[in-house]
Amino acid sequence: MSENVTDAPKVWMLPPTLVLMHICAGITLNWLVPISFGSAWGWLGLILLISAFGITYWAKTTFAKAGTNVVPNQPSTTIVKDGPFQYSRNPMYLSFLIGFAGLAMLADAPIMLLLPGSLYYLLDERIIIPEEEYLTDKFGEEYDTYCQSVRRWV
Repeated sequence: MSENVTDAPKVWMLPPTLVLMHICAGITLNWLVPISFGSAWGWLGLILLISAFGITYWAKTTFAKAGTNVVPNQPSTTIVKDGPFQYSRNPMYLSFLIGFAGLAMLADAPIMLLLPGSLYYLLDERIIIPEEEYLTDKFGEEYDTYCQSVRRWV
C-alpha cells in the first residue's frame, strides 16, 4: 500500500493475496503428499470454480453499479444490499472458498482440502471483522440493520 488511506478498513492483507498464498501452499502440499481423488471429482471442481467466478463477477458488478470500491483497503461509499449481498454480506469471500475447493478438485489435489479451514479463519478474523468494524463506524445504524437481516457468510 503506497498511499495512506484513513477512510478504509484496516485489513491485514488483500484477500486475493491470501487466496493465492493458500493455493501455493496447497500446490506444495500436493507435491509433498501426492494423493488422488480420481477423475470423477474434476467435473464437480469445474462446476464449483465456474460458480465461484460467477458469484465474484456478480458481486463486482453490483459494487460497480452502487459506485463503491471493491478493494477492501479503499473507502466504502455506500452499503451494498442488492445482488448477491442480499444473501450474504461477503459473497466474494464465500466465492474464494468455493473456488479454492473447486480448484483442489479440478487439479486432483485432495490434500489442498486441508487448507480451506485456515483460509476461512483468516478471511473471517483478519479481513471481515476489520471491515465490519469500519462499516459500523462509518454507517452506524444502517449497517447494523443490514447485519441483522443478512448473514455474514450464508
